[in-house]
Amino acid sequence: MERVIEFSVNHPLLIAALVVVLAALVANEIMNFRRSRNALDVVEATRLYNRDEAVFVDIRNENAYQTSHLPGAVNIPMEYLDQRQDRLKRFKDRSIVVYCDNGQRTLKAVNALKALGWPEVHQLRGGLNAWREASMPTQGRR
Repeated sequence: MERVIEFSVNHPLLIAALVVVLAALVANEIMNFRRSRNALDVVEATRLYNRDEAVFVDIRNENAYQTSHLPGAVNIPMEYLDQRQDRLKRFKDRSIVVYCDNGQRTLKAVNALKALGWPEVHQLRGGLNAWREASMPTQGRR
């Protein structure tokens, strides 16, 4: 134990770097847990869409949406989510599945929609990329 203390005293930058790396790893694990808590894989999202008539919400910009999107998806870019939520009013009693290209930005949209009063909001794990990898159909110019 004395050697650990001696090492720590002699190498404070290495110890500080170790603490920073450990904090980053813990933060990453927490973010991954938060992301996956409401995340559905492609099969679960398809089942929810077919069984419960869930609504897909594409939070990418309009050009990306026009290029390729999930069948029947409603496009509300992330920056306009609170302003254009009226486009979802007719789906108030349905589950919402939010997606983007790779699933990295959807947690913010899920939290925003829940704060706006939507009770059942999920994210598509892996986003449109995971959908394509599963050979699921898309609509658009692509």
